[in-house]
Amino acid sequence: MLASSIVDTNWDSSASTIATKIKIAYAPREPEYICVWASHPLPGIVHMAFEQASNPPLEMRFEIPDKICYWGLPGGLIRSGDDVPTLDRKIPIEPQIQRAYIMQPTITCKRLSDDTDILITSFSHSLERGQFAATGSIRFCSRIDMERAIGHEIIVSINGYEYVVICEQPSTSNNFNSASYSASIRGRFALLSTPYARETNYTNPTAKTLAGIMSDTLTNTGWTIDNQMVDYAIPKGAFSYRGLTPASALLRVAQSIGGILDFDDINKTVSVIPEWPVTPWDTDNAVCDVILNDSLILEHNTRQTVSPEHTAVFVRGEQQGVACKVKRTGTLGDQYAYDVVDSLITDNQAARQRGTCELARSGSKQISEIRTKLTASLPPIRPGMLIGIRYSDSLYKATCDSASISASINAQGAITVNQIIRVVSNA
Repeated sequence: MLASSIVDTNWDSSASTIATKIKIAYAPREPEYICVWASHPLPGIVHMAFEQASNPPLEMRFEIPDKICYWGLPGGLIRSGDDVPTLDRKIPIEPQIQRAYIMQPTITCKRLSDDTDILITSFSHSLERGQFAATGSIRFCSRIDMERAIGHEIIVSINGYEYVVICEQPSTSNNFNSASYSASIRGRFALLSTPYARETNYTNPTAKTLAGIMSDTLTNTGWTIDNQMVDYAIPKGAFSYRGLTPASALLRVAQSIGGILDFDDINKTVSVIPEWPVTPWDTDNAVCDVILNDSLILEHNTRQTVSPEHTAVFVRGEQQGVACKVKRTGTLGDQYAYDVVDSLITDNQAARQRGTCELARSGSKQISEIRTKLTASLPPIRPGMLIGIRYSDSLYKATCDSASISASINAQGAITVNQIIRVVSNA
């Protein structure tokens, strides 16, 4: 509902006063023609002096500006035909090129349960597509710090970016006059895997959607699901698994439809996103998530792999599934990949998503490993992002396959932080 006001001014000659009445109407505006002047005179006062004119008489002519009328639809005061810019357009992260970059890296480590400080000398955190949890290692300053962290969730802050991990599998190394204490780490989602969670069996008892199946795998875990895949219906009894932990079960569901897992360990949210949000043959028309310029790239290594390229694949379900041929647009579709059979292929949307993933994996690839920094203008890069690599006036785009963060403190207290990503594109 919209509110509009009308002001009426009345002159009372007997009282020499002006009475003003304001009427407020609450209702949608009725459809009507709305007319506006193409040009408006500037506000102000014009002084005109008239003198006795000679023959022929003086003529004064005031031009009427053009009037533009349009049909105003009901329901609002904004014209529906206007080009209103979208508010959710994608803008890539692109750090500015500078003559010098001043780095002030910071690293802190605390136990999540009671905020106890833990002193560390190095930290590495790596996540690849196809994993259900990040992996890495951590090195402590002393045995006491290691004992404080083992078996607990710890939160590590690097340059203001926080990582929640599980500290497990301690390791001690003793040399002459020196000793080192380290441990392996996994992402917080690993609490839903062995040995922290039990293996279970599952069969969908009723007809559900894909998002419903995902939610069932995380029941009573404290984690929430954010499904970014195309949802579809799954008939009763079409999907089942045996002897899987919640983390393994969710990963299987994601891989069945060509997806991967992305984690928000702070808020305990797991997202299911496409393995290829942008297919390798369509990167030229896509907007990058992050654009790296050569001033921030410290190291760049490339290699190529050779494999056959497929343009079509048959994807089908099982007893209650569908059978579809997925063909790459703009091709003949005569180069077939191996058939894909999965119980979750119960809809054309499921077949399309899985088939697209299979075709995107095929073909010769160019793999690049890039080492860069972690700054306020360059946040941690996530697997699945579309990365643009800019050298002078050239730009090529690739999909991030893995991303790792490493931080270390030397004997003098200097902190070094690096970000290493592996990106994949069609050769």
